Amino acid sequence: MNRRSFLVAGGIAALGTAGTALLRPMGAFAGGRNELIQPLEIRSVNGVLNATLTAAPGRVQLGDSAFPGLLYNGAYMPPLLRVRLGDTMRIRFRNALPDDPSNLHYHGMSVSPQGNSDNVFVHVHPGREFDYEVRIPAAGRQGSGLFWYHPHAHGVVDKQILGGMSGALVVDGAERLFPILKDLPERFLLFKHAELGENEIVSINGQVDPAVPIRPGEMQFWRIGNIGAEAFLKFRIEGMPLYVLATDGHPLSRPRKVSELFLGPGERVDAIALGPQSGEYAMSTVPFQNEAWNKPAPSQPMAMIVSAGPAASGARAESEILRQRPAAPAWTDEVRSAPIAHRRTLTYSRTPDRKIFMIDGRVMEEGRVDQTVKLGDTEEWTVVNTDQQFHNFHIHQTAFLVTEVNGVRQNEDSLRDTFSLPPATQAGPGVLKVVIPFTDPVIVGRFVYHCHAVDHEDKGMMGVIEVVAP
Repeated sequence: MNRRSFLVAGGIAALGTAGTALLRPMGAFAGGRNELIQPLEIRSVNGVLNATLTAAPGRVQLGDSAFPGLLYNGAYMPPLLRVRLGDTMRIRFRNALPDDPSNLHYHGMSVSPQGNSDNVFVHVHPGREFDYEVRIPAAGRQGSGLFWYHPHAHGVVDKQILGGMSGALVVDGAERLFPILKDLPERFLLFKHAELGENEIVSINGQVDPAVPIRPGEMQFWRIGNIGAEAFLKFRIEGMPLYVLATDGHPLSRPRKVSELFLGPGERVDAIALGPQSGEYAMSTVPFQNEAWNKPAPSQPMAMIVSAGPAASGARAESEILRQRPAAPAWTDEVRSAPIAHRRTLTYSRTPDRKIFMIDGRVMEEGRVDQTVKLGDTEEWTVVNTDQQFHNFHIHQTAFLVTEVNGVRQNEDSLRDTFSLPPATQAGPGVLKVVIPFTDPVIVGRFVYHCHAVDHEDKGMMGVIEVVAP
């Protein structure tokens, strides 16, 4: 199978030796499935999160198959970092990899890109360490939500994330936006994929095809993230909708009931799950045409939702969910109504042998600035995909509003920091239009935009932007 195929091997129970240190054992279910585990957390204390993350080789065992991983703190599912608005993250990063530089990027965070903050131009070489200090503004455009951390040293990002180097990051406070969340059980579903020869295994929290328990009528807060390197995942739960509250950490103005989700690399969703009638409900991939030269992969299992136990008192639970409105002004509306100061067009392309990927005919150079933007401006960017495969668009430090896909106007109800860009077809290229606010003073400096299928990024599909104060 090709690199974009999704092989979820039924019967492989859970992540083995490389991940067990940070996972607590759970009960077993019919069919040999283990209950979905939750990552251990490191929380801020008195406004400061102190942590050490060491990147080093380690063995990853998936069932009967093993591969040499590249891990944070020896775990395929490293600790979830948990902070609040106004906190500071002080993270000592140690590079114990044998050959390659690395660093840390705090994906989706509206924080400074300079100095020892979210600076992807810092390269920490083997045997060295670096102390990050990331200040999360108490006020501004950074809100509560699900984010994630991963390496961003250009040229080696793909192999490091494929090896296991990625973890979740939460800014608490969602219950203040949606009070219904206050007492709900919280569940993380963090997708990664790993390549074993010609096969690819997609795991959830380091497990393959786990059981996710819920009671009939019970509401749970699900935090779903594609924190893998390359896989575009389209999936659904048979007979069980989800109620989306936020995309990429940005709240919708009202919950949206969905029957399936499409998450490219880096994309996240916060949603409420409502327990269906007693029974088993399969979460499975949905076949789609990702690359024109390959057939869609067949549907494969991802997890089994097991609804059992005494029913919760929730006869009107769905209507209660759908009545929710965020208790804060919507940044989305501000972005939508802002005057456009400048319009730009980016073109994604590649060489025929798929060895070089480009934006505007150029590959990434860290010393070159490709776009210069004035602080305070809101811009419209058109991203053109001339390639016959999915890419996606991600920009650091700020979110954006999707306004058009392939000429069809979108009525997006929330912001994104990553969005999948449809492939070119015989009808023409895939085209995405977004409106990007460069209005938060904290983001002044140099950062990047790129395709978040990071094998494409490593092969050149990334550019440098500088936001300058007027």
